[in-house]
Amino acid sequence: MGLTIHYRGHIDSLNHVPSLSEKLIEFAEAMGWRSETINDDWEKAPDANLEVSPEGANITGHLGLRGVTIIPEPKGESLSFFFDRKGALRSLMGVISILDGSMEQGEAWVSVKTQFASPQFHTWVVGLLKYLKKSCISDLEVNDEGEYWESGDLEKLKGKMAFLDEKMNYLANRLNSGALGDTAGLSADEIASRFESFFRESDNDNNNV
Repeated sequence: MGLTIHYRGHIDSLNHVPSLSEKLIEFAEAMGWRSETINDDWEKAPDANLEVSPEGANITGHLGLRGVTIIPEPKGESLSFFFDRKGALRSLMGVISILDGSMEQGEAWVSVKTQFASPQFHTWVVGLLKYLKKSCISDLEVNDEGEYWESGDLEKLKGKMAFLDEKMNYLANRLNSGALGDTAGLSADEIASRFESFFRESDNDNNNV
């Protein structure tokens, strides 16, 4: 849950990747944000995979990507502009999903969640994407759950974010108050039934408001 901006496309020329990366790094520095760069060998076929252990998940192997991710502070989610050897925008997990066969190349989007940042951050992301569509990613497609890409309506965006904040806070409060009861020893199906009852009651409460 939470507003997310999804985007995909191909850079007009692979020759633009270094200069675009430099611009994004420069902007991140000016904002006091961090950035991380990948500069893989495009001549080598990607063979990356996701290894999961009790300590966490780790990507190993060769991703075959070049570009930059911007890491806004303190709440913004990372905003990635990595390109494969065909110039397609790719996320790290998108590459993994394509390689393991769970996703087709044409289905892969890059995403950034803005719900936990601010409306201003959301509008900044949209502004950057509009600039990139005009300057170097002319086939860029954007699916903006806040509808700001299409409408430019800041009040509508703020309303959507406030509504989702309210719903998430409500859900968190219900769960923290023990709304599911004691789930120790229950199977996943039995816990799912508890959630079904919980959300049914939640829907009834909302309909009665």
